[in-house]
This record gives sequence, C-alpha cells and structure tokens, in this order.
Amino acid sequence: MRTRERLLDTAERLWGERGVEGVSLREIRIAAGQRNSSALQFHFGDREGLLLALARRHLPRVAALYQERYAAVVAAGRQDEVAALVEVLVGPNADYLRLGPSERAWIKISAQQAGSPRVAIDDIVEHAPPVALQVGAALHERLTVTMASDVVVERLISVSAACSHLCADRARLEDVLDQAPELAGLRPSLPFDEWRANLFDMAVGALLAPSSRRPA
Repeated sequence: MRTRERLLDTAERLWGERGVEGVSLREIRIAAGQRNSSALQFHFGDREGLLLALARRHLPRVAALYQERYAAVVAAGRQDEVAALVEVLVGPNADYLRLGPSERAWIKISAQQAGSPRVAIDDIVEHAPPVALQVGAALHERLTVTMASDVVVERLISVSAACSHLCADRARLEDVLDQAPELAGLRPSLPFDEWRANLFDMAVGALLAPSSRRPA
C-alpha cells in the first residue's frame, strides 16, 4: 500500500505540474523511487488505471462538497434561484483547491482532462457527482424558457469548463505563493473569497447573457 500511495502521490504532483500528456509512466515510477519496472503496471495497469485511481482518491471528497453546498441552498430556500444553482455547480472546485497541494493538483489535472477533445462528454458525465448533474438539469430547465435547448447545453458545458480552468489557474497561483510568498502582487489577483464570488458572478453572467436563439 505504501508503494501504491507513493506512486499516486508522485503522479498527482507531476501531472499537476506538467499535465497528463507531459509525464511518462516511466518518469513517475523513477520519481517515486521504484526500481522495479513493473511496479506501476502491477498496481494500476496503465495510464488510464492510474488516472482512475486518482479520481477515486478525490471525487468522493469533491462530491461531498457538492452535497454540502446544495444542502445549504435548499435549507435557505434558494433551490429555484439560478445564481444559487450556479454556485453549487462551480463552487466545489473553488472550495477544493483551498484544501492543500494535493487538492490543487487534482483540480489542475481534472480541468485538463475535462477540456481535452480526446475525452468524451459521456465519460465526464459518468464521473460527475450526482448533485452536479441534478443542478445542471435544473438550470437547463430554467434557461430553456428563454433560449434554445442546444444553446443551453453548450453554455452549461462551456461555463463549467471555463470555471474549471479558472480554478486550475488559481491553483497554480496558490502553488507559487506557497513556494515564493514574495511574489504576491506580481500579478493582479483578488483575495480568495472575493475571487470566488467574482467567479460565481461571471458564470451567472455567461449563462444568462441574451441569446439570438429562442426556444423552438
């Protein structure tokens, strides 16, 4: 188990830094201190198996954040508000990256994978937290009152992907500031809570922007 966790930790760190396509399995094995050339294959099989193991490490905790945020929205009686639903849809990734380097690495990896044209939308949906799918369906129902269904689907996918990449960018910033706090202020950046609130506002604005395509 120690070997398996060391390989996972190393893959998470290197893939978070350089991307999944930028690091070979051999490099991960060597960086993890494994001389046995078959160690990684023994534990994970291949690259996809390693990615799946990382997903199983992080997705349950991300799903719990979705559930907590949605429960808070329901408790406040805001489950019919578009802005509240958008917070549920994009907020957990923002919350997760604040938990530490491991979580930030996962946010960077998942954003890259979700944005890859090699990854099918069905695969993304398969691994999405149930609450995220529920909230996406609720937003689709509300937005199709004023715009075409296929436009709403495109917007939901695009806004979710954009917010994932913005969270990954923030994760990179947090990584840099952890290692070199003297670089704070080198580039303009809001304090985290203000950045997160602005992320929600931008997502709502993008979803609700007027569309030339009306419902059929």
